[in-house]
Amino acid sequence: MLLSTCLLALAVLLPACNLSNDPHDEPSAGPSDNVLRIDVNFDFGPFCPHVLDCSGSRYVFPFIYSFLCVPNPEGALEPDLAVAWDYDPKTFTWRIRLRKDARFHNGEPVTAADVAYSISTCTKNLQKRLARKIKSIKAIDEYVLEIELEQDDPSFLNDLWTLEVIPDLGRHANLDLNDFPIGSGPFQFAGWEDDGSVILTANDNYYNGRPAIDRVVFYYIPRQEDSWVRLINGETDIAGNLAVKNYEIIKQYADRFYFAKYQYNYYSILLYNTLHPLFGDPMVRRALTHAIDRDYIVKNILNEFAEVIAGPMGNRSPYRHPDLKPLAYNPTLAIQHLEKAGWTLDPHTQSLMKNGQPFAFELLLLSGSDTDLRIARFIKLKLNELGIRVHLKALPLDELLEHYSQNSAFNAVLTTLTAKSHPPEGVLELWIKMDDKPSIAGGFDSSEAARLADLAFGAEDPETRKALFQRFDHLIADLQPGSFLFQETYIDAMSKRFTINYPFSWDYPGHYRLQHARLKNE
Repeated sequence: MLLSTCLLALAVLLPACNLSNDPHDEPSAGPSDNVLRIDVNFDFGPFCPHVLDCSGSRYVFPFIYSFLCVPNPEGALEPDLAVAWDYDPKTFTWRIRLRKDARFHNGEPVTAADVAYSISTCTKNLQKRLARKIKSIKAIDEYVLEIELEQDDPSFLNDLWTLEVIPDLGRHANLDLNDFPIGSGPFQFAGWEDDGSVILTANDNYYNGRPAIDRVVFYYIPRQEDSWVRLINGETDIAGNLAVKNYEIIKQYADRFYFAKYQYNYYSILLYNTLHPLFGDPMVRRALTHAIDRDYIVKNILNEFAEVIAGPMGNRSPYRHPDLKPLAYNPTLAIQHLEKAGWTLDPHTQSLMKNGQPFAFELLLLSGSDTDLRIARFIKLKLNELGIRVHLKALPLDELLEHYSQNSAFNAVLTTLTAKSHPPEGVLELWIKMDDKPSIAGGFDSSEAARLADLAFGAEDPETRKALFQRFDHLIADLQPGSFLFQETYIDAMSKRFTINYPFSWDYPGHYRLQHARLKNE
């Protein structure tokens, strides 16, 4: 979920699919038209990629816009707009040469000035960490760009590649990218259908050659359950975040679908408002974590398609603290912590009380996710066993973000945060103030966390930097600003109506590679 993270609506109830377990009960194979249909579970917002946004538009960007370079399936960067690049470690300078045949969808050439503008605006608006790394950006000529860094960073392009290149709005008059995006990618924006779907058409003048697919249509389908019914019935071609129960059913149709199975680099957390009197004491927050049986959630709700985590770096990051272990499920210890914090059980109401007030709070969660709802209900049940009363409230994504992202207008929220290790600075930025604004993670504030983050941002030695990230991981886990729950394994699926010559994946590089997909038997 985003700002730098994206909430993902998870889960599907088995009855919602209306499928039998009989593999011979074959669903519809779908139409034969040369249109790639994609379901997204967030509504569409602005189409300018350099505007802070957490909408379904983010799925559209890799089809419309180009990048300097893009990772191949093995993770190595390959040229896109950039045809060559080199780095001078003595001057901390990157020199990037651009292809000369790339044009925006309005026919204007893509120049080094456009790339410099894109980097400057994106880092200023969305990626301030990258902005701090850049000393200067200048176009040497029409197709050569130089980026001078503040310090040595030979892996800088790995941070930069996700930045979409847009026209320099100072030189290209009368463009409104929010409503009518202009990029240089394989598909161009054609408009909206009456049902709210977004239509893209193949770019006949694309520098890598016209895509074989004629059109791409994006549908906003808020409930994952509905997307999977549509996929099985042949009404859409791509759906992400397949629920475990659906996967157990759909995998018998392996001849009809490509599957991508991977551990997501986001994790689920029950985030607390540490500025609220209920959650100001780290001992109380640790007690709540001890009261939640996360192994039960992983085994019985997520069918073991997840791992319990201990801290903000997740389980797979090289920057996680090697000695950090998840807090154990231990209701007895939870009660002891709560008693030390002054909470006592009222024998008449069976509620925890302190200074005449019950321990009761509102837990926010994303609407439209049956799995999130099941998890929230289980958490409510476990806390109720201790005498803590929880009221659940489901909200759409934009409202949910308004309550907790750089804000403290909430008690607790079930959400997802990033555990990306490339680059790991994004994890730190969730938990500290940036530009005097509250942290993304519910306004959480720790002077020691801010100090470690500053040291990590400025460290040049890789091992020193890694050690600082690990200390940060351990510190946040000790402070327990939320109950770190689990890191999921996700499954995405794509119809085999289309052939692809690479492994299917539904991440940003995977979106980009769909330009090479081709209707089967075409």
